[in-house]
Amino acid sequence: MKKRWTAALLALALAVTLLPGTALAAEVAGTAGSRLTGADLAVYRALKNEVAKIADGTRTSTVVILPDQDTLSWTLSEIGAAGDSESAAVDKLKKKVADTLHIEQVYTALASDCAYEMFWRGAEYTYKFSYSIQGNRAYVQDLTITFQVAEAYQDGGETTVSGDKVAAAKAAAENAKAIVDKYQDKSDYEKLAAYCQEICRLVSFDFAATEDGVPYGDPWQLVNVFDGDPDTNVVCEGYSKAFQYLCDLSEFDGDIVCRIVTGSMNGGDHMWNVVQMEDGKNYLVDVTNCDSGRIGAPDKLFLAGGAREDGGRAYIMPLSPGTMAYAYREEQEDLYTDGWLALSDSAYVYDPSAVRPKPVPSFTDTPAWCAKEARWAAKKGITRGYGGGSTFAPGVDCSHTQILTFLWRAADEPISTTKAPIIVETWYQDAINWAYERKMIDDDFNADALCTRADAVSYIWQALDGPGASETASFSDVDADAPYAGAVSWAVEKGVTRGYGGGDAFAPDRVCTRGEIAAFLYRAYH
Repeated sequence: MKKRWTAALLALALAVTLLPGTALAAEVAGTAGSRLTGADLAVYRALKNEVAKIADGTRTSTVVILPDQDTLSWTLSEIGAAGDSESAAVDKLKKKVADTLHIEQVYTALASDCAYEMFWRGAEYTYKFSYSIQGNRAYVQDLTITFQVAEAYQDGGETTVSGDKVAAAKAAAENAKAIVDKYQDKSDYEKLAAYCQEICRLVSFDFAATEDGVPYGDPWQLVNVFDGDPDTNVVCEGYSKAFQYLCDLSEFDGDIVCRIVTGSMNGGDHMWNVVQMEDGKNYLVDVTNCDSGRIGAPDKLFLAGGAREDGGRAYIMPLSPGTMAYAYREEQEDLYTDGWLALSDSAYVYDPSAVRPKPVPSFTDTPAWCAKEARWAAKKGITRGYGGGSTFAPGVDCSHTQILTFLWRAADEPISTTKAPIIVETWYQDAINWAYERKMIDDDFNADALCTRADAVSYIWQALDGPGASETASFSDVDADAPYAGAVSWAVEKGVTRGYGGGDAFAPDRVCTRGEIAAFLYRAYH
């Protein structure tokens, strides 16, 4: 009989106040989520999936109990507790969890990445879980995150979102998509400029919301921008989220990455955006202060650059006349990149006559075995790197959603007439629709599952219309009647794979890293 010890934990009432300036996107290159690893990334993915359901109205409760995570389970030997007493083992488990799971970082990433999907959130969240030791393994169980719902979005309590509010938010989202469609044929710069102008046309700054006692809610959300009501306005957070959401919905020709950042402007709390343009440089976009009557109107603080101060945490933006001082909050350090997001020292200059070739990243972290393959994938537009910078992250595990997106890009990003019943972040939805239309996935598809070697060769094989092989591959761990056997045979004949470890095994259940996927794709398509 297995012995079980359970230590109830953490009725931590974390009053994490995010007013007035912290704001799906899936974990895409350049997002805060793409910086997470291990247990933090697993929890982020699971929470993002539930957050999307809340925004979509398929769940109303904001009390999220996550399934037990493999990344939060260890043998007693792994935590150095083999042979220890119950209390000593639990103490070591607590230390392991503290070193492994960083909920505050996960929440900050979610709040930063989900400009639309968390429109309902309040200013606080709490989390709790229990410790459990069963036999020779130690577990974190019943990890529960409770998001407070903003007062204006509640339906009977702080953890239930109003269906009417969800419907209103969906309608606003459709209006936002109409704006993106309106400018879809414009250049990247023209799209960004138009988005800034459209937002300023739709709303004005809500000074009343800055008064004491006004609860966090509508004026801080992008819904007020796109709701079609000229009487609903926003503060800086609403401006920034609206701009971010329009960028999230957009297809850019260049490697444009938009991010929400928080900090101070001339000493007062503020939120704005930082946009990486096709030249690889970051520029400040302060839509709030580009609005009519504001200090940066109409475009003095649009794609602006400035002088770096305080080790890159602060920047002085020149105006005519005067200057504006911006500084990132402490928690912005390492959120999107190592250190602070570095800004260009001068404003972006748009040359409509210039032909700007799409830059191919020179990845700094690809070992010899996948460097050529990763660069090829970048040149073909199959990947845009990892984290929006110069890294590819070859050792990071690849999800089903990521490889399907790679394959969709390799197929020149076709737009499907079929809409999959699987809802994922905007960045991936077209790829998922395409895969569903081609019957590569079905209704039970798990977007966040990690891609195994069997999954990878099967997806590539299906994307290439299931070509036959002249011989059947012989691996000790691939049954002749396995659903992926035909794909494996083709992959061996094509040279996509030579087996695993130089032996007679294929290792079908082994999870693929991004580097391995790049190598598979290069061999299959090159």
